[in-house]
Amino acid sequence: MKLAECFDYKNKLMEDLLTNPKIVHLIDEKVEVEGAEILAYHNVFPYEYIPETAEDGRTYICFDVDILSAENKTFYLPALYVWVFSHKSKLRLPDGGVRTDALCNEIANTIAGSRKYGLGELLLYSVKRFAAMTDYPGKVLTFHTKDFNTQYDPNKYTPKNRKLG
Repeated sequence: MKLAECFDYKNKLMEDLLTNPKIVHLIDEKVEVEGAEILAYHNVFPYEYIPETAEDGRTYICFDVDILSAENKTFYLPALYVWVFSHKSKLRLPDGGVRTDALCNEIANTIAGSRKYGLGELLLYSVKRFAAMTDYPGKVLTFHTKDFNTQYDPNKYTPKNRKLG
C-alpha cells in the first residue's frame, strides 16, 4: 500500500485552495491570491483543527484523508473530508448569501471531478452541517475516490510452492 500517495492529496488540496482567488477572498477579504500562502496553517489546515480560543472572528478550512476500506488487493477507497467553518459575524456576505455555503460551492467546483486525486474522478459524496465550536457553524464535505492498494514488486520473493502462471 502506498499511503504516501494518498496523503499527498492534502498537498494538492492545499495548492488548489490557495490558488483559487474566490476561495482566498472568501477566507480573508484582505488577502490576494499572490500572497495566499500566509493562510496555510493560519486559516487553512491539512488536518482537523479547532481553534482553542476565538478572539477574532475568522473563517477556516481544514481537511484530512481516511482510508474507508481496502476493496481488494488492487484498490483501496480513500475519503477526503473538508471542514469549512466561520465565526457567526463573518457568515453573511455583503452581496447576500452565506460565507460557508459559498466556500463549499467553490471548493466543490474546484475539486469535484478532478483526476488529480486517486484514480478516475473525485466524487462529492455528501455535505453535512458541522459546528466546530460555539459561534462557528459550518459544513463538512466528503469526497470519495479509488486508488491503488498494493503495487506489484517484481523483486519480492515468491515461494516455490506457488503457481507462476
